[in-house]
Amino acid sequence: MKLYTNFIYPTEVHDVVKLFLDGVVLSDDGSGDITLVEYVDDTKFKYVSTFFARVAQTEVDTAGLDELQQVRLRKRFAKVCMYDLLVKVTGKHMPWGSLTGIRPTKLARQLAAEGQDWQQTFRGLLDVSEQKTNLVADILTEQGDLYGYRANTADMYVGIPFCVSRCSYCSFTSGEIGKMKKYVLPYVAELKRELAVTLKFAEDKGITLRNVYFGGGTPTSLSASQLDEILSVIDITPTEYTVEAGRPDTIDKDKLDVLAAHGVNRISINPQTFNQSVLDTIGRRHTVADIYDKYNLARKYDFAINMDLIAGLPGETYEMFCHSVECAVACGADNITVHTLALKHGSALKEQNFAQGQSPVAKMVEFAHAALYAAGYIPYYMYRQKYMSDNLENVGFTKPGKPCLYNIDIMEEISDIIACGTNAISKRISVEQNRIERAANPKDVITYIERLDDFLQKKFELFS
Repeated sequence: MKLYTNFIYPTEVHDVVKLFLDGVVLSDDGSGDITLVEYVDDTKFKYVSTFFARVAQTEVDTAGLDELQQVRLRKRFAKVCMYDLLVKVTGKHMPWGSLTGIRPTKLARQLAAEGQDWQQTFRGLLDVSEQKTNLVADILTEQGDLYGYRANTADMYVGIPFCVSRCSYCSFTSGEIGKMKKYVLPYVAELKRELAVTLKFAEDKGITLRNVYFGGGTPTSLSASQLDEILSVIDITPTEYTVEAGRPDTIDKDKLDVLAAHGVNRISINPQTFNQSVLDTIGRRHTVADIYDKYNLARKYDFAINMDLIAGLPGETYEMFCHSVECAVACGADNITVHTLALKHGSALKEQNFAQGQSPVAKMVEFAHAALYAAGYIPYYMYRQKYMSDNLENVGFTKPGKPCLYNIDIMEEISDIIACGTNAISKRISVEQNRIERAANPKDVITYIERLDDFLQKKFELFS
């Protein structure tokens, strides 16, 4: 089945179609089983979509708007037109309506800034469910004074591209540390160099680094001595200092001692599930007992601790997932992030053509959110991804006063990001022009080691 559209942003329309129908491809010959045509009359844009005998249409007047505002409205109404058509055809309503973007909270703020009742727009024009609209409202409330761009301030992201093994759902450009052993020491050396010159650059430019976040991969797949080498380069005291420990099988007392000694105040211990059969299925090389052991060990330090869970993992029933949620709550983690499985390109599950089937992912997520609210947790950030099961979302919940500031900054795009390491993307926010400029480091370790200076130059030019 083919989709034809003359709209200049065809992927926007295609993304809506994929919410309802599998296997539909964009037409390359001007014909299609499903069509959306844009008609232009001065400042009015009209959209007509067709699918066999069904028709939907809408229009938007963009008079007096700047170019960026026009583009936003055209995308919004083109997607609404296609969405309305497919609701007519299928009888289905999506939890996020016609929204396909990563950041619904950002859209809500944009609508409010334009003087609109964003909740009314969400529930009406965009057909977002009341439940999801209320979720956005709760997140905006919780962010409160934590939201806002800060001039001459940035966050630092540091990427560690190694893991002890690759989970079947993972699409990150990380490698198994055992197979990449010969690159570890050169990588550590180059990362130390990049951190040193980057920190000096930030100091010279008068940029205060508010939050430091080590992600990956799994940073704690490195040895305690290697972590000590890297962290010793960071000679600042950020407000928030996070290291994703992630895998319980990478955590030990020596590594936690190193993190604590260098002022790290947040870590992640991510079970994903508390069911052993599921851990085995997704390629985790640790036990449920390991999760508890390493969590209890970490609790002896002054870390705020996050736990991740994933709804929709292969082999995990509704009852099993509910058990995982209850276990995470019982642990008393400061943050619990509820992810929805996304079948992303590059993951083993995608390559194996894993199908979600009848797994009640939406019911799982609903249970998790209700359980976390009941236990006193509050949603504080959210993002969505392509290929996400049941068109859902990832939500971070926090105990009162324990949100991860970096997560808010990165997901709401309200902070400059100075990034180091592989697959790290530096970002500069232009509030006045509502624009984000980027400079990306290479994804693979070898290119990073061989060509770091080229990428350093691009990063420094971004902030010059």
